[in-house]
Amino acid sequence: MFNADPKSPRVRIVAASAGLAVLGWGLGTIVWRGDLHYKNWFGELVFAPFAILFGLVIILTAVLRPELLSGKPARSKR
Repeated sequence: MFNADPKSPRVRIVAASAGLAVLGWGLGTIVWRGDLHYKNWFGELVFAPFAILFGLVIILTAVLRPELLSGKPARSKR
């Protein structure tokens, strides 16, 4: 069974690689094609700077705050 603890290195590496993929997709569109938009799998336009920002947020979350990756709500201390 896969251990999905957000502090484990495997989960953090997978999240950081997904962030790099999104970041690279946005940067590639701006640098190589010179466009600010690209089409996703559904044919809809995606704003490339938004993809860059979203990729950076994913990477920073994986590196600095891994507990945000868990999606479990915090328990009340009452």
